[in-house]
Order: sequence, then C-alpha cells, then structure tokens
Amino acid sequence: MSIRNMTLAGLFASLLAVSSQISIPLGPVPHTLQIFFVLLAGILLGGRWGFASVVVWIALGVFGLPVFTQGKAGLAALAGPTGGFLIGFALCAFFVGKSMERSNLGYFRTFAIMLAGLAIVYAVGLSGFMLSFQYFLHKPMTLEKAVAIAVAPFLPFDIVKTAMAAYLGNKIKRALERAGYGISR
Repeated sequence: MSIRNMTLAGLFASLLAVSSQISIPLGPVPHTLQIFFVLLAGILLGGRWGFASVVVWIALGVFGLPVFTQGKAGLAALAGPTGGFLIGFALCAFFVGKSMERSNLGYFRTFAIMLAGLAIVYAVGLSGFMLSFQYFLHKPMTLEKAVAIAVAPFLPFDIVKTAMAAYLGNKIKRALERAGYGISR
C-alpha cells in the first residue's frame, strides 16, 4: 500500500462527495456527476484503488456524513431505493479499472469499457431498486416500471457523462504515464 494510492483514493472519495451535492433537478431524482467521477476513479486509479475510493465514499455516508445526493447519509441510504446504485458504483470502478490497467486503449474501446461499467451500475442498481420496493416498502414493482423510473430518465445524460469520462480519462491517464505516475497496483 502506497501513501500515494491511499491519497488518490481519498481524493476521489472527496470528489464523489462533492459531485453528489452538485445536482440538476430534472424529475423526482436529480442528476449528478457521480458516474463521471466513478469512471474516472476506475481509469486513473485502477481496479483496486478505484474500488477503494468508492467504498470509502460509501462508508463515510453510511457512518453519517452527508455525502450522498441531496445530503443524505446513514445506513438507510444503502438499504433504500438507491442503495443498489451505490454498490454498482463500486463494482463499476473496479471493472473499468481492471479493464484499463493492462493497456492504453483508444477512445472508442475505452468508451465501450465504460459503457459496460455503466451497464453494471444499472443492473445492480435496478436490482436494488426493485428489492427495496419489494421488501422495505412492501410495494412490488414490475421491471418495466422500474426501468421507466430508475433508468430511462438518466440513461441519455449518463451516456454523455461516460463519453466525457472516456475522453478526459484517456488524456489524463496518458499524461500521468508520460510523467511517470501511471497506475501502481
């Protein structure tokens, strides 16, 4: 464990906390830049440390710091309708990071990997969304309704954020590697 990696994981946990508070209220759930920073954490920190940064952010929120969207905090945020998305963020950072550790890929391959990471977020998040309605709120929800509420309003914006993260992440990663600060496992 290097101090550099721990510092960078803490930095990205902080960036996630800040990005959670900057929101655009379009509909019942605001749009944030969380997925953008999750993807950047993966590509810039690698699988292990990208995952760690998201887990640190989640732990801070679970222990009561208002780091989630709209200043939410506590264990209820993890067990609520958006809890699956939080877990999906950690898995996404790990997947993107592991996929990008091995080589320098071009923009389109990076974008494809990040879209697969976004699909992981949506799959895990949608499962958690439906389970929270089923078991905590005692209101069964169909897959179609869950997709209409938890995926459809966010997908176009998340694809744009993913494209921006792929472009910026590739540029930053290459610059860091040229400067001798590439991902250290």
